[in-house]
Formats: sequence, C-alpha cells, structure tokens
Amino acid sequence: MFYKLRHIHKLLVLGLFFLLLSSSFCLGNSETIPVAATKLKQITVKAQPINPTKQEGDLLYTGSEITPAGLKLAGIGGLSSVYQAFSILPGLNPELTDPTGIGGAEIRLRGIRSMFTGMTVEGIPNYGIMSVGPRDYLYDLENMAAIKLYRGATPAALSSGTGNRGGTIALNYARPTDDLALQLEQSCGSNSLTRSFFRLDSGILPSQSKFFLSGSYTKADKWKGAGEVGGRDHLTLGVSQKFSDNLDAELFYNYNQVDQDLYKGLNYDQARHISRHYDDDYLEELTGTPADVDYYKYHHSDTKNHDVITIINFRPKENHTFTLKPYYSSEDKKWLDGGADKYVEAERFGAKFEYVGDWAGTLVSTGYWYENHDLEKYIRKNKINDQGRNYAGWAYLAENRGDGHIHTPYLQLGRSFGPFSCQAGIKYFSYHEPASQAYLSDKNTPGSYNQALDDNLGIDSEMSLKAMNYQKWLPSLSLGYEVSQALEFYLNYGRNYMRPYAYVPIAMIYSKNRSKFQATGLSLQDLFDKWKLETSDNFDLGCRFQHRWFSLAPTIFHARHQDLLFVAYDDQVGVNYHQNIGDATIWGAELECNIYPTDNLMFYFNPSYTKATFDDDLDSRGSILETDGNDLPDTPRWLLKAGLIYHYKDFTVSPSVKYVDQRYGDIENQEQVDDYTTVDLMLGYKIKNIWFLQEANLEIEFTNLFDKKYVGTIKADDDGFRTSQYYTGVPFTTVCKVSGKF
Repeated sequence: MFYKLRHIHKLLVLGLFFLLLSSSFCLGNSETIPVAATKLKQITVKAQPINPTKQEGDLLYTGSEITPAGLKLAGIGGLSSVYQAFSILPGLNPELTDPTGIGGAEIRLRGIRSMFTGMTVEGIPNYGIMSVGPRDYLYDLENMAAIKLYRGATPAALSSGTGNRGGTIALNYARPTDDLALQLEQSCGSNSLTRSFFRLDSGILPSQSKFFLSGSYTKADKWKGAGEVGGRDHLTLGVSQKFSDNLDAELFYNYNQVDQDLYKGLNYDQARHISRHYDDDYLEELTGTPADVDYYKYHHSDTKNHDVITIINFRPKENHTFTLKPYYSSEDKKWLDGGADKYVEAERFGAKFEYVGDWAGTLVSTGYWYENHDLEKYIRKNKINDQGRNYAGWAYLAENRGDGHIHTPYLQLGRSFGPFSCQAGIKYFSYHEPASQAYLSDKNTPGSYNQALDDNLGIDSEMSLKAMNYQKWLPSLSLGYEVSQALEFYLNYGRNYMRPYAYVPIAMIYSKNRSKFQATGLSLQDLFDKWKLETSDNFDLGCRFQHRWFSLAPTIFHARHQDLLFVAYDDQVGVNYHQNIGDATIWGAELECNIYPTDNLMFYFNPSYTKATFDDDLDSRGSILETDGNDLPDTPRWLLKAGLIYHYKDFTVSPSVKYVDQRYGDIENQEQVDDYTTVDLMLGYKIKNIWFLQEANLEIEFTNLFDKKYVGTIKADDDGFRTSQYYTGVPFTTVCKVSGKF
C-alpha cells in the first residue's frame, strides 16, 4: 500500500524548506538571469481576452491563453473553475450547475467530454478517478499567471495522467513578486453568496528567497432546492529561492476542501419542458418512504485535495536548462449518491525531468515523467426506509495489490529555416495497472473499509484482476510559415490517448450477470484483457493575422477517434458491457476575432462550427442502434461568443452574448435539446493610488441578465451506458466584488 508515500512527501517538503531557508548562510547576493531556450519571434498584441501561446521548448504558437481581461469575463465562476475560465474561447462550451463554480463545470472540447481532456499544473498532471479525469475546481485562478489550452494536438512536453483525447490544459502559478504586496477581495451576491480572497507576497528577503501565501473561503445557498454549495476552503503557498546565477528552486503547495449539497439532474421529459421543471430539485423533507432516496442530504459530497510540487532549475550555460519536478498529490473523497456511499482514496507520487536547450540553432526539448500511485475506490450500500438510511453491505469491495506506474519519455526537436519553422516530437506512454483483489460480502460484513478487508466472506476470484499493462507511441508534428511579422500560417498534428476507465461500471455489470458470464467461461479478467487505449489523431490548419485595427485567428480542424469504449451487446453472453469498438470523426472551424475601433473600445467575435459524429452503428441488447452519422451527445454544431470591452476614464463596461445551437442528449439523437441565447454584463470602476492603496476596484456582474430558462449541463455518456441527466442553466445572478492592492 501507499503508507510509505505519506512519509516520503513530508520529508520532501521539510527537506526543501530547510534547503530554502538555510541557503542564506552559504550564498551571497546575486541577480537571477532569465534564460530563454532560444531567441524567437514574440507575438505582440493589444490587451485582449485571448492571446496565442506556446510551451517552453516549442517554436510555434499552437495554443490559446486566457489573459486577465479574459478571466474577468468568466465572472466569479471563472475564479474557481478552470473550465469556466475558458468560456470566451470558440469550440467549447463550459456549463456551470452553480454560479459560484465551486463544484467545477462540465465542458465539451470540440465534442469531447472534459473527462477525456488533460490538465497540467507546472507540467504535472492533475487527475483523479471515479469520476476519471481532471479536477477543475482545485485552484484559485487569481494565483495563476498562465491559463492555456491546446485543442487537439498537444506539445510533447505536456503530460496527461488519464489521457488527453480532446486536448490539454496547462496552468502555471504566478510567482512571488519582488516587492511586498497584499491583495484583498470580497465578493457577495445572490443566494447568500460570499467569497473572501487574499494574497500576501513577501518580496525579496535577505536570504534571496521570496514567498506568497494565499487563501479563500466561498459559500452560498443552492440557487434552487434546499442545501448549500460550500463551504470551500482554499490555501496556496509558493516559495522561490535563488541559490546562484545557475541554480534556483521553487515549491508550490495547494490545498482545497469542498463540502457541498448537490443539484438533481432532470430526465429528458422534464428537460423538454424546462420552464415547468426549472426549479425541480431533491426532497427538502423526509417522507419515511423509499422516495427518501431523493432526500437532499443523501446527495452530498466532501472532497479534500493536497498537492505539492517542487521545481529545481539548473542552467549550466546560456540557453541550456535542466529541470527536476518532484511532486505529491492526494485526494480523499466521499459522496452520498442516494442509496450508495462512494469513496476515493488516491495518492500519487512522482517526478518529471526536463531539458530544454539550443544546439546550433536546433531547439531540443526532452524529458521523462514517472509516477507511482495507489488509486483506491470502494462503494457501500444503504437501505432507505422509514427507519432512515442504514448500512446494508458492500456494492464493491476490493483493494489494489501493489502500486500503479506510469513511464513517459519524450523528445521534441524544432528548427527554423528562414520563414519556415518545423518541430517534431515523439512520446511513449506506458501504464501499469496493478492487480486488485475483490472480496465476497453480505450485510453482516463490517461497514468500515479497513475492517471489511480483514473480515469478509473470502476472496472473490471471479472479480479479482491481475496486473495489466498498456503502451502507446504518440507522435506530433508542427509546421509554420511566417509571411510577415503580422501574418503566419501553421499546420499541427498530434496523436492523443485515453487510458482504460469505467472499471467499476463493468465490474458491477459482471457481478449482476455473473451466471451468464460463467456459463460461457468468461471471467471479469477476460473482459479487461480485450481493452485497449483509446486514441485520437488530430489535425489543425490555421493562421494568425495582426493588424492595428483588428486581429484574426481562424482554424480548421479534423480528428479521428479510434477504439472508443462503447457499451455493446455480446450475443454469446446475452449481456451489454463495455468494449473498445467505437470510432468517431470530428471536424469543424473556429475563429478568434478582435476589432479595435478606438484605443478604449474592443469588440470580440468568436464563432465555431463543430460536426462530431459516430462512425458506426451499435449492437445493443441484440438490436442495432442506428448511431452511424449521429452527433455525439451535448455537442452543438454552432457556438458563438461575442461582446465588447469599453473603457471610459476609470469605468469599464463589458456586455457579452453566448449562443448555443440545438444539441442531443443521447447517442441515438432522439433526445433533442433546444438552442438558447444568454446575455451577461460586467461593470467595473478602478481607482489608482488612493491613500495607501495602489489600486482599488469595484466590479458588478450580472449573469443571465434576462433570466433565460434553458438546459445547461448534460451529463451524457458517449458509450450509451447510463441514461442522460439534464441540469438547468444558472438563473439571473448578481455578484458584487470589491478588491484592493496594497
């Protein structure tokens, strides 16, 4: 098990702190020399919501970065939800279930669910299990200096834990400032919303170290039904230490705890009549009947996350940088889901080694990522009746018999030939899934997980699994041509992946149909032995044009997704279960457009068209589902984000509009959801150098200004396993924020 990591990560943190604090006794004062991997053309643009971006070690700008101006447009939800921060970008549609963003958001990135998107912080993957994928609600985004998105193809240096079939998000912390500074924010708004935030920067200390400490607390009532969203407690610490001109180190610690009552999803019939069911939610009082499974206190989650990243940079000479990034991450999650108690206890420990250097005009980026992890999950059953909610045994009782491992080396080379630029990369992903041992149990088995492992009805050999290994080569290629300093074209290709998931769902299917599988000689292991890594081949063709009065960034994209996990019928067994038999094709176009009529006025216009369709029909329950050519669920063909930012003296006005085309909530395209349009408004007032304040701000945001009633988030499985759930979009909400910088 992972008890050893609990000690290792403590030693790691204590050791680095000791190193940082003691360095002043052996090192003199000196200035840090910023080193660029190579002298490259920089793209200079006006203050706009979106900027082109690239990773260190890349020649070409293949991503989009949200600027501080763009983050403001995301509202209060964009301060806690990474997905919501990208709300202005074309080609994706973040949907919040609550305006605060506390519980995160759902997103479709060019038709691909957020669980199939990668996310990194300082190049270290952020992910979890049950549900699989990134945790977008772990950060206060005021503490991020870079919020980047690479749609489709991903730079080789970015690592993804569970996968990145749709693309990858890259976050970087805002470093401690050289001067002493204090930032305070207080927000309040509809539904008793309150959010308090602070950040204290120490400035450079005599030891040539500096740090920041930041925290926040957020809480609100649910906007419908009974219960609360939050509290959310958050803490971030960053420490930087310079040892010499060639050596420096950094440490970042992030803690997040969220305790929240959940919203109830609607079925399709309710979603069709959204105006009638807009305020439907869980029961506010117990009835003493089985209907109490929908009592709001039986739908609640409590999640704690700890993340520690250390970064050690060594520069032996100019344009050559070696970086080592040890890290530790843990997640403890419990959520009540009606009659089930679901638990996750996850620990991850690893390191990433990186090198970036310029060798005679060739930019070399190479590295190795290793992770060791223990990802435990278990599910407890409860019986709900007039006696309340009481333990009734285990739905899934198993433990890992060893640790999981990830090995990912990569190499990328880039070079410019006059106006032409080329970079090519190769990455090898190797994943070791540890063996697991399942146990038989009944209602008399102890309700404590650790006790149940020692006191049960014996090993369940049919449900136990041996260790499994998955590997995949992931190439990438980017070509660029600079016509002038104002115009460039690029072609981008990359293969992405998604490692196996849905372990618990298929285990539950096997358990419920054990006799049918055994009659054909199939164990649960036989089903998993057929699984493959899902992959996608992604192509982007685009250009960027910058003019004094406007900027344009159109992109045409195409992607093939192979070996997708579908729930399909096995006629030998007579059961539907997950199999890698699906394929999908996605293509479309996106445009990022900014217009600057005057120095104090900017219009933005970001439309996109996405056609994401299945390639084959699906055999389900012995009959054919006609899914060939059908749209992927929750994927509107047309999206439009548009608005303006107008400055008048110290005032700012930012109205915006979003249009979402009709979509489907199921793979058969029988559950059509209407299109909708919403309008938001941001008002701001800024004063500089007043009394002891460097800057003071008053901001008021109006979300869904005309209180449009619409379907927002659709939780729809592309594999057709579960019935889709529809969540109402957030109502008219007002938030006022006062902030100051000292």
